[in-house]
Amino acid sequence: MNLQYHGRSEKGLRENNEDAFLAERVGNFWLFAVADGLGGHMAGEQASAMALKILKGEVEKGITDPKTSLEKTALFIHGEIQRQAETDRNCYGMATTLIAALVDEKGEACIMNIGDSRAYLIGDTVRHTKDQSVVENLIAMGEITREEARHHPLGTMILQALGDPESNIRPDFYEADLRECVLLLSSDGLHDSVEKETIGEIVRGCGDNLALACDRLIEKALESGSEDNVTVVMTQK
Repeated sequence: MNLQYHGRSEKGLRENNEDAFLAERVGNFWLFAVADGLGGHMAGEQASAMALKILKGEVEKGITDPKTSLEKTALFIHGEIQRQAETDRNCYGMATTLIAALVDEKGEACIMNIGDSRAYLIGDTVRHTKDQSVVENLIAMGEITREEARHHPLGTMILQALGDPESNIRPDFYEADLRECVLLLSSDGLHDSVEKETIGEIVRGCGDNLALACDRLIEKALESGSEDNVTVVMTQK
């Protein structure tokens, strides 16, 4: 099975870009990932870049079970970022989200999420991973609506981040069949500003042109007032 894919990242209104992404074939799998660095300026940039460098290196060693490999790699990244932060005061407080997908030859994807970056599965319907965030939990408990969450004072507070000493890392896992849907990974610069229905409409409207879809999604996020870095990675058969 062949996959087409494309990714793009824009710093938007920020002075620097703390997002990073991967979209490439690594060994017997396709590897897609988005990391959104935390900690400000150099620390955030370094955390996201470090996470993806380690992720790719671990996948290059070979994968037997995607879920087990991704979970072990996440814990390894978590420790390595903490060690770097302890030895370099410029990196104090750095951490990163991570949404990653390993796709095999049959088009079956294993998706791992830590933090509030997302994976969207776009077919006849649009589904996405659950954010590991305070507001997502409040929504689940029925205490606030999704619209209220967009302007909630705790809207930027996530429950887990790789490298955060207070995080006890527990990744969430999902499965998808890319013979049935488009896979889209994004940082919160996209999905905090653009509703999932609009994301689906834009993706469907671009057909097989993934580069155009990425461009239009980022343009829509910036037009909608996103003040964050915006990163989109897409793949389909």
